[in-house]
Amino acid sequence: MVVTEKRKLLRGSTFIAGGVCAGLANYYGLRKGGVQAAFVITTLLLGFPALIYIVLWLVLPKEK
Repeated sequence: MVVTEKRKLLRGSTFIAGGVCAGLANYYGLRKGGVQAAFVITTLLLGFPALIYIVLWLVLPKEK
């Protein structure tokens, strides 16, 4: 039997732009800069990721 650690999606502890990208990067094991770059590019091309970001910023608890 394998016991896995339960992960929680939390906002990162960064003070820039709410920490949503940092939290997503930490949760999925990705680089924070890559997630931020993907967010900026998709927001410039599509526009709606900014709305998703705001919703996540309001819903996700902040990392301690």
